[in-house]
Amino acid sequence: MLKKLQKISKYKYVSTKKIGLVTFHNVFNYGGVLQAYALCEVLNFEDIECIDYIQSDLKAKYSHRIYDFKKSLKFNLTHFIKHYLLKVGVQKELKIAKFIKEYIPLSKESWYNLEDAKKYGNQYDVLISGSDQVWNPMFTGNTLDPVYILEFGKKSAKRISYASSAGAYKFNSVDRETIKKGLLSYDTISVREEYLKLQLNPILEKNIEVVLDPTLLLTASDWIKVGEPVEDLPTKYVLLYTFDNDLTCINLARKMADKLECKLVFISNQIKNSSLIDIALNNVGPKEFVWLFQNANFVVTNSFHGTTFSLIFRKNFYSIYKESNPYRVVNLLNRIELSDRLVKANQTINFDDFAISYEVANEKLVELVNYSKSFIVNSI
Repeated sequence: MLKKLQKISKYKYVSTKKIGLVTFHNVFNYGGVLQAYALCEVLNFEDIECIDYIQSDLKAKYSHRIYDFKKSLKFNLTHFIKHYLLKVGVQKELKIAKFIKEYIPLSKESWYNLEDAKKYGNQYDVLISGSDQVWNPMFTGNTLDPVYILEFGKKSAKRISYASSAGAYKFNSVDRETIKKGLLSYDTISVREEYLKLQLNPILEKNIEVVLDPTLLLTASDWIKVGEPVEDLPTKYVLLYTFDNDLTCINLARKMADKLECKLVFISNQIKNSSLIDIALNNVGPKEFVWLFQNANFVVTNSFHGTTFSLIFRKNFYSIYKESNPYRVVNLLNRIELSDRLVKANQTINFDDFAISYEVANEKLVELVNYSKSFIVNSI
């Protein structure tokens, strides 16, 4: 029987176990970095590490090469001009790297493959995979990565999935066999979206829970401590966050800014339709990202983590339906009865009735946060 954990503060527990977490922590992506930080903070045990796994396909995705032979000539020329000559996004990436170093408790060893995982993995008493899309083969070379389904470590180690995701990916027959084999060794399994649970239920004789993304497990006060101000911004602004320059997002944000008589502030390093944007910020770090959501008068986004931070700070917001990966936002907003904040392209918006009554949503969120925390603590 596992030793009981002694609670000594809001998120701090004492445990004799060494805990290793594998997730998408080292990506130049706000959501990936901040969810990794949040889970480590919630699981602020005496001895927890985020395993510094340098996954080859993720590394290639976020690396900068003078010439990538897998890409077109046009892509390479554009990338060379933006990154090496104009330095677009360089400061953002430096800030993310600094945040990872300062705020995420990394393992001493960096892992580069399954052999490294088998070499160093026996030191952990508890292994956790998740959150983020660690079970989406689209990010890991079109195959499920065995490190992210914990095919390493000593047999006695407890294996846990917390809010693991496959995004909108639909498993094929090979994927189903691979993940079935890997998850047989898990003690408890939780996922972030109902869509993934429905895929796993027919192939696993295990209970699968749906829990919240780790960013939602920290309070607004917790996140405020992390935030860092962005200088020279207007006191009132509508915040726009879309990493794919979605025109529905941009047009809706412009209309909201005009309605509220605010400036439109856009977090992006790939600006299109710039005539609609008042202020474009292309070197925002994770700490500034948090602050921008905290202080916004309104938020328009098609990002899942843009939606979670809008909820954390109880902002009035619209989340634009993303055809390529709708499930995570749809599932979250349905569970807290805020599905009306999800907007599809060409949908008519009543700009005189945009305020959110958070009374019901707050109650639902508190219940889900408590349930999610209980799941992970009881699992360990």
